[in-house]
Amino acid sequence: MAVEMCDTATRSWCCRIGLVLSISSVLLTMMFQIWSYYFYLVREMDTLTEINPVLYSIFSVCNSTINTEWNSHWSKSGSYWENNNAYEQQIYVESSCLPIWRKISTDSCCRVLIWILPW
Repeated sequence: MAVEMCDTATRSWCCRIGLVLSISSVLLTMMFQIWSYYFYLVREMDTLTEINPVLYSIFSVCNSTINTEWNSHWSKSGSYWENNNAYEQQIYVESSCLPIWRKISTDSCCRVLIWILPW
């Protein structure tokens, strides 16, 4: 049983091998593109997390005495300390004052930290 150069079995074998190689190359190319896109997204997330919140203001008061005041604009009106600032940036307030951090009773002990969020 001799195998000829242009025999139907030889041609079908060549077509099958060509199909397998072309499908394999397409799949490898897709894997490379997905891998590259994944690392691109990871790099983008890393650059976004390099921007951290910035401490904008500190205000600490206890029994009508200001313990710490830094970059804050509080005023005493009656029996309350009030903050009437309109913050243009998005802020996060870390406060031990309950329930409202913008209006603190003068006889309470409380601390307010205002953070500027970059996102």
